[in-house]
Amino acid sequence: MGFRVTLVCIGELMRSICHPIRLILTLASAVVSFPTCSAQEVASVDLTKVEARVDLRRPKASSEMTGGYSGARSTTLCPRSTRNKGVLQTSLVSLDREDYEVGDEPTFEVTIQNTGSVPIQIPVSPHLADLQPKNRAEEFTYYELQIALWLASADRWNTNLGGSAIPYGAENHADTMSTLNPGEWVRVVAKGKFRPHPDLLELTRSGFLADHAYAESSLFRNAMLITARNSATVAAEICVAQTVGRSVPIRLTIP
Repeated sequence: MGFRVTLVCIGELMRSICHPIRLILTLASAVVSFPTCSAQEVASVDLTKVEARVDLRRPKASSEMTGGYSGARSTTLCPRSTRNKGVLQTSLVSLDREDYEVGDEPTFEVTIQNTGSVPIQIPVSPHLADLQPKNRAEEFTYYELQIALWLASADRWNTNLGGSAIPYGAENHADTMSTLNPGEWVRVVAKGKFRPHPDLLELTRSGFLADHAYAESSLFRNAMLITARNSATVAAEICVAQTVGRSVPIRLTIP
């Protein structure tokens, strides 16, 4: 979209070049309206076309291991009284169709837009494993953007049981983070999953069927430490205000 707009702006200059006064007015207008001629979409991530590398490597055990692995995650949500560091709006742009059954895997497309007044960095890589340092026993930090697909029936009920997608990133890994200046956005395509969860089945049988879907996102900064037998993750939500943009009509039934 930004490329086509730029061509229009240049074309206007070319048509005006034969008239000096018109050229001056056009140049002045171009300077004043320059932000409208710049591209607003800064990145596009299609998670449906890659096989995400998310399996992390464990340090070698000093002795023969018995039993399985265990992992713990501690999550701290942003206090609502804390001043937010910007605003991100998540809009559900499209679904691959309108009619679904419980068990289906919808392909959905969202935009994550900076609607605030300060720049915000968000992760854009599907590959968590690429962020792990060579020293497997070394603690490392990374960001994750949790994008959840929500289902709703008018104002009667809503649930986040539509599946989710998570891009990852780290500041010391090139091309895994994207800076969104005010007005800019990132487009993400991913697959959800209408799992036959008891709560979803109960809502679907309630007589009030899902009639629309929308998306929400949350931004976290994580610190992870892995040993031969265990792993621990401390996740802290970034204090960014989250708003919901457009939704998409949907019909969900039980097969």
